[in-house]
This record gives sequence, structure tokens and C-alpha cells, in this order.
Amino acid sequence: MKKLTAFFIMVIMLLSVCSFNAFAYDKELLSSITANYDSALSIAGRSSFYGNCNLATAYQLRAMGIYKDGLDYSGSGNLWYDHFKNESKTSGGYNVVTISGANCLYDLVSQYGNEIYNVAYCLGTGGTSGSVHVLYIRAIIDGYVYFADSFGITYDRNYYPEGTGTVLSLSQFMSSYKKMNGNAHGCVYFTTDKSQHLAGSVENPEDWENTETNYIPGKYIVTASMLRIREKPNTSSESLDLIPNGETVTVTEISDNWGKVEWGGKTGWICLTYALRLSEVTSNPLSVTSLTADRPAVFTNNAITWTALAQGGTGSKYFYSFYVYKDNEKIYAGTFSTANTFSFTPDSKGTYKASVTVMDAGNNTAEQIGEEIICVGDEINFVRGDTDGDGVVTAKDARIALRVSAMMEHITGRNFVCADFDKNGKVTSSDARKILRKASRLDDN
Repeated sequence: MKKLTAFFIMVIMLLSVCSFNAFAYDKELLSSITANYDSALSIAGRSSFYGNCNLATAYQLRAMGIYKDGLDYSGSGNLWYDHFKNESKTSGGYNVVTISGANCLYDLVSQYGNEIYNVAYCLGTGGTSGSVHVLYIRAIIDGYVYFADSFGITYDRNYYPEGTGTVLSLSQFMSSYKKMNGNAHGCVYFTTDKSQHLAGSVENPEDWENTETNYIPGKYIVTASMLRIREKPNTSSESLDLIPNGETVTVTEISDNWGKVEWGGKTGWICLTYALRLSEVTSNPLSVTSLTADRPAVFTNNAITWTALAQGGTGSKYFYSFYVYKDNEKIYAGTFSTANTFSFTPDSKGTYKASVTVMDAGNNTAEQIGEEIICVGDEINFVRGDTDGDGVVTAKDARIALRVSAMMEHITGRNFVCADFDKNGKVTSSDARKILRKASRLDDN
């Protein structure tokens, strides 16, 4: 009997985990991918791109406006990366970031967060198909890849025809294409965010509008994934070495956007577009200014929404990862995304609280823990309107509710739940009126 009970408990736990982690994909995004593919066919004057992944990718980029007048390149799929690593900007005004290697998509997410749009994925000869391939990824969001393939794709016995909006987890996506086409050569990321031009394989400061020229000597931190130190202050000069992201260097001399440094026993020049002066980084450190919930108490199966605010740090973009604890035991761990709000629905009585870790563009992190939120379980344990918790509803309870609605008094937990007569997560003057009616025996509800 004990073994049977343990088995059912294990099954329930597994089902709850599966239900909790169920992936809610973006159906509108999938529909837009299919629509964009159809637009690409229309622009190209074709009924199909099947067998021509280069054209499919090129015309989808044009349909998205990343290229205004089409590409001047249509080489083999594996050579897309090699071509674009020497580009800096598209005719549609997008910056070009290239990342090489079989794990390029994982590296892309690691560097730029869990919400990325517009990526060309370039695969080499290998796998079961024995062919090269390139495809356009519309988005990578919270570990899931949204795309359409010009050949169509079969995964887990499901076939997604040419041009159909498809979503797979990043691991599913990577393993599927590795099996079919071998390892990736790299990926090309098209972005309008200037701060996301940091990992470009070639420094091109002349391509930037309003380029800053008021650099001064001092200590700088490298913000590119790898930054070249060159013999002379220009992009055509010989590369002497690579400085990794996050390293600190001392700039002793300035020439326009270039700084003279010594690194690894070599003296040369770095492009300061890809570095931040250390005083700018440390004078205003990253911090979480607040982590607040939309209500101090809830009933079972009512959601709590937390909002986090950050300031300081490197750059102006923040990534947030939320965690939830029940009775001080961690029950949920999130991943980094640009969303600074998070909702969670308690499924049982207990005390809940959230924490958040915030990361900035320089990979600095800061943490904050929110106040405890009580989930009161079944309403039958409480007398609705008994704001002071003495077991009876009186005019005093109505006065407390009115003061809370006017933000003249603050109550939490059981008292808040009893004051929230309407059960809408807020205490308002309407609640106070209803509590007074109940106290006066004019309303027994």
C-alpha cells in the first residue's frame, strides 16, 4: 500500500511539473512568419523556394525590411557567415553581428538575452542530407526558436511544410539541423540596437552615426565579445591580439575613436566604440530599486504579478530572471528575458515571495527579494469584512477599509483578504461601503 501511495505521489508531482513548465508559444508570431514567407514569395514572383534556401532567406530579409532592395549575395548556405562577417550594416539600417561555431545560437542567447529577432543560421555540409543550408530565424524567445524552412521540416513525426511558421526548443532545433546538415558555421544577427553591435567580427567605427569623439585616457572595460588590439589606430591595420569581454585596460593615448593600450606584452590600439570608461561603469553601479507585487494576499488560483525596476550599470538594457519561493523553499526558477514583470499563480495555501536577478549589458548582476505574499487558501476560514480580525464585522472594520483605500493605512495578509470584500485584489471605498452595510445588517453577503 505504501509503495502504491508513493507511486501516485510521484505521478502527481511529475504531472504538476509538466503542467507548470508547459510552453505557451506565440501563435501570432507563428502566423506572422508564415505571412512573411508568403510576402517573400510574392516579391520574388515565385510560387515556391523549395530547394533554394539562399533565395528563401534573402527574400524573407527583404520582406522584413532588413534589406530595402534585396541582397547582392546568394552564395552557398555555409558561406553566408563568411560573407556577412565583413559587413557592418544593411540597406534597411540594421547592424550586423556575426558569431561563429557550432554553438553560435547558444552564444548569441548568452550574449544578448532571451528575446532575439532576425537571425540567419548557416550550416555546413554533413548530416543525413549531406548538403549546406541557410535559413531565416524570426525569433529566439525564452529558449524557443521561431522559424520557417524552405524545405519544410519533420520533427517528432510531425511535418511542417515549406514556409510554415514553426517553433521548436533551442535544443530540439540545434539537434535536428545538426542531424540533417552537420555543424553550423555560424549565425548572422541583424539588429537596430547600436549596443548590440558589440560582437561584430570587424571594428567599423566609421559606420556609426554621431560617433563619440570625446574619449579621454583612463581605465576602460571591454564590452565586445572579443576586441582586437591593432598595430595602428585603424581597421585595416594588423591585428596583434584579442582582448576578451569584461577585461580592463588602461588607455594612455587617444586618436579619434581609438585608444592606445598595452595587453599581453603587446602595445597597440583598440576601438573605444567597444569599451566603456571604467568610471562610467563603477560610478553608478547596477541595482534593483524595487520588486513589488500587485497585491499583498491572494486566494488559491489567483495570480500574483511582480514588477522589478533596475537602474545604473553598463548600458541601458536590462535582463530579468525571477524566482518564486513557497514557505522559503524555491519552487520556480526563471531564465533571463527583457520582461520586468512576472506572474505566478499559487495552487495551495502558504506564504509566497519572489526574488529577481537583473543583468546589464556588461554582464553585471544585482538581486532583490520581495515582500512575503500570503495565499489564504479557502475563503471559508475567514469572515469577509472582518478587517481587524476580531471575528465580528463592525463599523470599525469599515473605517479601516476606508483608510486603506485612501492609502492612510496599510494592512496585509489575512486582514487584507477580509477587507477586500469584492475579491478583486484591491481595497476600495466600495469595499468599505459593503462592510458597513454588513455591519448594519443591511447586507448579509
